[in-house]
Amino acid sequence: MAAKNNAKPMAEGETALERLTTLPPARRAQLLDAATNAFAERGFSGASMNAILKQAEMSKGQVYYYVHDKADLYSAVIARALDGLTGRIDFAAALGAHDAQAFWAALNAAFEQLAGLLIADPVLAALARTMYEGPQTEAALKAPLERLRAGAVLLVEHGQALGAIRADMPRRLIVDMLFSAARALDRWFAENWDALAADEAQRINAQGLAMLRAMVAPAENLSRPA
Repeated sequence: MAAKNNAKPMAEGETALERLTTLPPARRAQLLDAATNAFAERGFSGASMNAILKQAEMSKGQVYYYVHDKADLYSAVIARALDGLTGRIDFAAALGAHDAQAFWAALNAAFEQLAGLLIADPVLAALARTMYEGPQTEAALKAPLERLRAGAVLLVEHGQALGAIRADMPRRLIVDMLFSAARALDRWFAENWDALAADEAQRINAQGLAMLRAMVAPAENLSRPA
């Protein structure tokens, strides 16, 4: 006898955000706005799914057609926030740069834009801090981080073509190193954001990019000991 499939029916889509696109836009925004505010205010572990549903004026039956659980909803919130950020930050300028100097100048401008957006939006900054709460948030971030990593691969490929990034090491290793270092910088900001003045945040952000740039500089640009 064939085994019964007891999996609950869900909307189509590989990720929570994809499944939520089948909701009417106003209802989708209502749910994600409520979840964003809850996660930003209380963190992932402190946010209550029941409170989010009450604020969104939706039932469990409605919401669980689109998301598996709180972690799945959190993943959708982060994915939407990252989509919003990337839509407001001009990474296209780096990908369209025609020489190494223009490439790094465009990335520097993008990093300045990112810091400025976080300074201007306390909710977004608080949401960013939740990304480092622990294993549950790390697992929920898998899909959003894969999308960011794909963008990093494109930047590295273009940077190598321009001679802005070294090409004497495996590309995957360079991407891994850059991505890990960028996340370490992001985590430091998340843990220290409340104590930073705006100008200090911008300074450290710029110096952080300079460190990343030095790490992947072409070998011929490195100073050699006498």
